[in-house]
Amino acid sequence: MNETILKKSWWKRNWKWILPVSAILCVITFFFLMTGNATFRYGSAHLQPGLIDKAYEMADENEIVNQKLGKLSSYNFLRLIEGDVLYSDNHNTVAVTVNLLGTKKKGKLDIIAHRKGKHWEYQKITVRIKKPEKESIKIFEKK
Repeated sequence: MNETILKKSWWKRNWKWILPVSAILCVITFFFLMTGNATFRYGSAHLQPGLIDKAYEMADENEIVNQKLGKLSSYNFLRLIEGDVLYSDNHNTVAVTVNLLGTKKKGKLDIIAHRKGKHWEYQKITVRIKKPEKESIKIFEKK
């Protein structure tokens, strides 16, 4: 009995997992090439809930904001993604813009803050409204 055992090539044995893994890696690479460091900026702002939540509460408690926009809907991460996050001064200063959705209108919440230890100190909090006319409502400004 002289039998020859044919061993399949490496590619034929492993193609079933190589192709999906390669495709996933290409998609991830393409995603990071297109977004740059935006993923990390938005993620780091989202992981510091005190930064946006307190400013959102201050805006929600403001009477002028309630008159113009109505009752604000709750904040979520998608509102942050629709806005903008810019860090400067070695991540010690941040400028954040978050979309606001009220029962009457939409607006934007602009936050400028400086890091003091583990906490953020607000420098300026403003609500902007575009329609029917451009208007800016100061919520807080440090002098």
